Amino acid sequence: MIGHRIWFGVQAVTAADGSTYGRFLYRHELPDGTVVGQGRADVTCLEVIGNVALFSAIVPEGRGTVKNHGYYVKIIDGGSGPDQIVDAQAQNGTERPPTHCLDPETDLPPGSPQRPRYPILIGGYTVRGA
Repeated sequence: MIGHRIWFGVQAVTAADGSTYGRFLYRHELPDGTVVGQGRADVTCLEVIGNVALFSAIVPEGRGTVKNHGYYVKIIDGGSGPDQIVDAQAQNGTERPPTHCLDPETDLPPGSPQRPRYPILIGGYTVRGA
């Protein structure tokens, strides 16, 4: 993915009753500027522990070019240092992907390759627990 430009934003909250809601916006461009994917997904799960947030976001049925697509994201708020992100995706299966939180570093199926941590180069994230 060298040279790819990937932007995303997320705003999500977990209410007092335990329900989670929010939006995940994304855009992925190839080095030549061709858009590979762009759209939004509904946040279905959010867990915050210290400076780490895990969330899952599912592209709604019938929206965009993907079907049953899930994003599983871990954001590490680096405080005064750089933030980091780890992600995994479930793509275009015949069934809706899991909506609960999955840590892309530890909760993937056995035999899955280790997911790298990427630094956030522009902007940053604020992770806050209740």
